[in-house]
Amino acid sequence: MRNSVIYVHYEPLAHMFLTAGISASDVLTATPSPMRHLLLLPPINEDEFIDPHTGFNEISGVEAVSTFLRSKDARDRSWLDYKHGTYLRELMPTEIAELLYLGHAKTHIQPPFYYKLQNNLVFLPLRNDMVTIYARQTSFFSRMLAASIVKHLRWAANDQPFWLRLRQQHFAPVPEKVLDQLFANLEDGVLFDFGGGLFSRDLVRVPLVNLADRFVPDQPLEMDQAVLFGELILDRKANVWRYELK
Repeated sequence: MRNSVIYVHYEPLAHMFLTAGISASDVLTATPSPMRHLLLLPPINEDEFIDPHTGFNEISGVEAVSTFLRSKDARDRSWLDYKHGTYLRELMPTEIAELLYLGHAKTHIQPPFYYKLQNNLVFLPLRNDMVTIYARQTSFFSRMLAASIVKHLRWAANDQPFWLRLRQQHFAPVPEKVLDQLFANLEDGVLFDFGGGLFSRDLVRVPLVNLADRFVPDQPLEMDQAVLFGELILDRKANVWRYELK
């Protein structure tokens, strides 16, 4: 189940996305320029570097950040980016308290975008293998989603007969202008069903489904009550994506 679906539920006022199937490694593909600094929210690891002002673990350096985002720790730890190391020292006690609450409760007191940190992303793994993601710009999240779609498509293609896998080595990412058409539906929650997709020589079709209830990864899907409202379609010859409503 984990490798056959992506789920996204969008709350626009908070710039918050409740997700399944999107991983920290997708951030590397989505980021236009490498991230240089990450602040890891509690619990604190005493064996890692601790910022003396906030008391939180921090990771600095492009290579160190990239290594972390590819690791299992990035899937299990709550973290956010920030622009410059000196900015941490400017956080007020009330802002540090908000970050403590964010890491503990996995939700916000106010949208967690701080002028002093200039952060663009917050990544909060939940106990049920879902992740709450805050993205300052929807375009950033769209790039993460596009990267995850390609990843899941490759996994799904590996389950296809050999004659359908011949041209699966490269899939173009779904353009932002195509994903923009989905955002109104994301507010109701959308399941990208790769397991129910259709592969042919010419097309790949990914069903887009609204569920009757909120998605929970470790529970069976009630597909008999789900509504298929559209498809993402890849023209394999042109390597071009489009969105079609049902």
